[in-house]
Amino acid sequence: MYASDLMVNDFAIASPTDTVAAAARLMLERDTGCIVVVDGGRLAGIITERDMALGCLIDGHSSLECEVRRHMTPLTDAAAPTADIGDALLAMMDKGVTRLPVATATPDGGDAVLGVLFAEDLTHAIEQDDKPLDILDDELILV
Repeated sequence: MYASDLMVNDFAIASPTDTVAAAARLMLERDTGCIVVVDGGRLAGIITERDMALGCLIDGHSSLECEVRRHMTPLTDAAAPTADIGDALLAMMDKGVTRLPVATATPDGGDAVLGVLFAEDLTHAIEQDDKPLDILDDELILV
């Protein structure tokens, strides 16, 4: 199974210079808990509602003035649409994220974001497979 099979292709995009309040409004309008952050056509990261709420509260500043870049999780790597879901899950674990953009490179060196993978969807798909360990990378070491 590939990343393109499980990605959610209805997602929102924000700029790193957008305010946290604007991103929160976009989340509300789109009924989503995360937004892909793109800067000049390149993947810059992802921001979640948790990032926003905790970031602004901890820093003690206004979401009306704070920029998305202050609280986003920087990500310059995305899963390819043809990435194996087991490899995508391992990449999420390595990066310590539960959401991972799916993108392809554009001719001008940018990123065309196609969707977002959610860790819970990947783990569910792996659990439902008849041979879940076959989905994971051959380098997986069992103890």
